[in-house]
Amino acid sequence: MSTEYGFGIDLGTTNSAIARSNGIEVRTYQNNDQMNVTPSAVRVFKGGRLIVGKRAYGAIIDDPENIATEFKRSMGQKVSKTFPASGQGMSPEELSAEVLKSLKDDVRRQTGEDIRQAVITVPAAFGTPQCESTSRAAALAGVPEAYLLQEPIAASIAYGVLPEAWDQNWLVFDLGGGTLDVAVVSTRDGRLTVLEQQGNNLLGGKDMDRRLVENVFLPALRSEFALPETSSPEGLRLLRRLLLRAEEAKIDLTNTDSVVVSIADVGLDRRGVPIETEIAIRRGEFENQIDPLVRTCVRLTREALSGARLSGSDLDRVLLVGGPTQIPYLRAALVDGIGARIDSSIDPMTVVARGAAIYASSVDWAESATPSITGGKVNLTLAYSKVSSSLQEPVAGSVTPSGIVDAVKIDAEGGLWTSGWTRLAAGAFELPVRLIQGKLTRFFVYARRPDGSLVDLDPDSFSIRHGLVPSAPPLPFSVGIEVLTPNGKPEVDFIFPKGHPLPLTRVINYRAAHELRRSQPDDFLAIKVWEGETKEDPDANLFVGAMTILSRHLRRAIPEGAEIRLTFHIDESRKISVDVLLPHSNESFSEDVYLPDREQQDPAEQVQKLPHTIESILDRLDAVDSALASHNDPEVGLEARQLRSDLEELDIELSGSESSDPDFANHLLERMRALRRRLVVLENQTLSPATVSAANIDRVKQQAAPAKEVTGKFGSESEKHELATLMRELEQAGNHGDTRSANRVGEHLESLRWRVLFNQSWFWKEAMEVQQQTGRKFINQQEAGKWLEAGEEAVRRGDSLSLQEAVKHLWRLQPKSDADIDKDRAMNAGLRKY
Repeated sequence: MSTEYGFGIDLGTTNSAIARSNGIEVRTYQNNDQMNVTPSAVRVFKGGRLIVGKRAYGAIIDDPENIATEFKRSMGQKVSKTFPASGQGMSPEELSAEVLKSLKDDVRRQTGEDIRQAVITVPAAFGTPQCESTSRAAALAGVPEAYLLQEPIAASIAYGVLPEAWDQNWLVFDLGGGTLDVAVVSTRDGRLTVLEQQGNNLLGGKDMDRRLVENVFLPALRSEFALPETSSPEGLRLLRRLLLRAEEAKIDLTNTDSVVVSIADVGLDRRGVPIETEIAIRRGEFENQIDPLVRTCVRLTREALSGARLSGSDLDRVLLVGGPTQIPYLRAALVDGIGARIDSSIDPMTVVARGAAIYASSVDWAESATPSITGGKVNLTLAYSKVSSSLQEPVAGSVTPSGIVDAVKIDAEGGLWTSGWTRLAAGAFELPVRLIQGKLTRFFVYARRPDGSLVDLDPDSFSIRHGLVPSAPPLPFSVGIEVLTPNGKPEVDFIFPKGHPLPLTRVINYRAAHELRRSQPDDFLAIKVWEGETKEDPDANLFVGAMTILSRHLRRAIPEGAEIRLTFHIDESRKISVDVLLPHSNESFSEDVYLPDREQQDPAEQVQKLPHTIESILDRLDAVDSALASHNDPEVGLEARQLRSDLEELDIELSGSESSDPDFANHLLERMRALRRRLVVLENQTLSPATVSAANIDRVKQQAAPAKEVTGKFGSESEKHELATLMRELEQAGNHGDTRSANRVGEHLESLRWRVLFNQSWFWKEAMEVQQQTGRKFINQQEAGKWLEAGEEAVRRGDSLSLQEAVKHLWRLQPKSDADIDKDRAMNAGLRKY
């Protein structure tokens, strides 16, 4: 496949599109339904046959259980859609891969080309786990080279090819079916630069549909029918069908003042009565329903402008992207809230794919980057900018083997310009080429020998696009490592602040928070990575992943306080890699220690743990309330009362909710993170360091309870003596407010607990019985079978050491469970600041 002109793909929540630029114009490929966009919907039939697009989405009324939609909002999470017709389950990235395959098929049908390289867009508000999930979806779809580009940048590039685009300030407002991105962009000095961005991964046109269903459709239906429970299969089917009707009404109300929604063929109520009625909706009623969402959109827009230190009067225009931006009420709110001109001159549904296609021509694809010499051709190596804001761009080159070529010439396609023959100096040359304004110009390179005969070059052509030069994409969230402070409190050390241009690399030194010995083979130091902006409370941020330095991989022990050097890298597609060096032993871990594919979280299971989290947050808020007695700021007191009220409201909502909808779960989890961020602000305003230290010591004392129980029941006399000594040290640490010592004692107590358990023969027998349970999964089933037999034999012989060896091998062969993932999140940070 030629890489002169690349493909751009908008992989959307509701609709997806694919486009390609030929340097002069952009072509959007239509699907079999003669549409420029393909609904991001997958339907699976009995036997596993599946379809994608309009026909899949159109079957929601008849077969809602076997259709998947909106899976983009669950990317990077442990969620699976089960299709009852086939019994098949598919993850969000597998479903996304099917959409990508469908787009590839559309191109193959019309051009005969198989796409192996593409720029795929993602919301700027996507976290690293979601970006990596998108990359995996591309690989599953047969697109091994996928460059991820933020959607607002792609839209800006599409508008940037217009003649009037230069030396302006824009606000890109991208509201799709499931996500919102707002970016402030500058086109000064021929460069397209993102100044600031805001976003919400859980706000889009689908949320407008849900408000219509929940606040208009369902109340009207409940007044006439005995509706099934929302969480029941019948209730879920009804909900899916009503959402489709709501989407249709939303689109109609964009162009009309009122609409009558006919509810029919949506099922029976609990009495067996067909649910059929008509509901009249006025545009004003619809606008009242979406008003809270619109106000959130305007607020995020103002925050983006404030972050860029601009006002609405500084903007030349507001670029609208996404289908919901066609809603008149939303457009009016943006004009009133910002005071800038609205521009939707490029189709909002395809503008992102078009911009991605234009950008694709400037990407250095790996498959085309390695020069080769074939069939007697002379190898040509070129160095030039693929995009230039100048009409004259220097091009440097060299040929190998040297000595064959005497001179080179560069001609523009169509005979518009020629460099003339230029002699090489030491096998190299540098020539300025002339570009066509606002277009992509293709150039052909010719070479000749001293006798004037032509030489075949590889490659023999290249292209440069004249236009705005996109600056490096900015990091949308700060990224940091969790560390323990001197008082033992965990916090995030942000090493890459939000807004820094990608790619990013930094070498940073830390110290080991505790010692690590080879004699304790299951011990480790944890390195935890977070995205967000809250330093004081790691859980107020987004957990990216955890890597561990395992004691069994060491040649020498790591003493507490030893230097640990991390080389931290984030590429343009937001993939994170970390290398570890231990200077004291000159050991490096590029294979055994790495940041793995992010452990995907199940949002529904995380929500089940929120009541316990709320209890701990309320305990922290109690400390704030106590400190407020000596605090004279009424606004702080008001915020503390409001935060308590909001926490209680969330707790009530959790107790009355039985929904396993991952989208609803994600809303709850994001609300909790926002509440934690507000609590951190209050703590910083009211609590002294001594108060925080006492709270941390109390936490360690609570965590010591399991060690006391296990050692008291099963420990030897020496182990009980060790327990008593550690408990005295913990009490002394508490009396002196020494949190660091308390944390160290806590680690020793946890180690003692496991040591006692490991010395109990019953513990290993029970552990073996767990491994033998039916349905137990292992990474290598054949290897696991061998150790299961060895463990059974060890139990029969009463061979304790062999039993321990078998169980430990089986542990290592287990895939990471939800409990292991939770443990990764809960484990103490293994690093301190240097």
